[in-house]
Amino acid sequence: MTSLNNQNLLQLRFIDQSHIDAVKPSFDHLPDNPYADGAFRKRRYSVIKAEQGALKLQPAKAFVQDDSINTFQGNIERSYENLDAELLASEGMKRIVAEFIAMTGIDADRDIEIHQFRMLAIDSDTPPAPEGIHQDGFDHVCVCGVSHENIEGGELLVYEHKEAKPCFKMEIKDGMFALIDDRQVWHNATPMNKLDESKIGYLDCFVLTA
Repeated sequence: MTSLNNQNLLQLRFIDQSHIDAVKPSFDHLPDNPYADGAFRKRRYSVIKAEQGALKLQPAKAFVQDDSINTFQGNIERSYENLDAELLASEGMKRIVAEFIAMTGIDADRDIEIHQFRMLAIDSDTPPAPEGIHQDGFDHVCVCGVSHENIEGGELLVYEHKEAKPCFKMEIKDGMFALIDDRQVWHNATPMNKLDESKIGYLDCFVLTA
């Protein structure tokens, strides 16, 4: 694998484990997902603003991506339950959002979209990102790893262009914070498999976009 030429295309750091521990329990209560990826991805979704040290929910809206971006379920309006109020009020979630703002340098009044995922390994080679190599249509995309249980795979892959081989590959470790320049590079994740077929296997993470 080759290395990225511009370090600003991908930034990595790790969040303090105490902040990760503070948000981890909320993933055990994610609702079922009624859409095409529902068998293997539970999720919540909120639009927030960071105002005076608080994360303020913005009016609920459907999440939709053009089918030129998402070939798996593009042009479909998807509505999800908001992130739990207790989670948004936690110091852990505030720290994660503050880190995102600091790394991106976005304006304080910018809307931030937060997706909360539990990606389940259900069959052989379950895809964490069923749309494959893709961009999300934002300036900034951040993957924040929170927890993983009984899986192999699920590594983050970054590409210099859609037809290229991956130039970066890394396990989405607990606390990993990977900020991607979504206008310049593409991303994906490797398929997931259970280590022990008799037990549940999953990867928990947040995806923040602006």
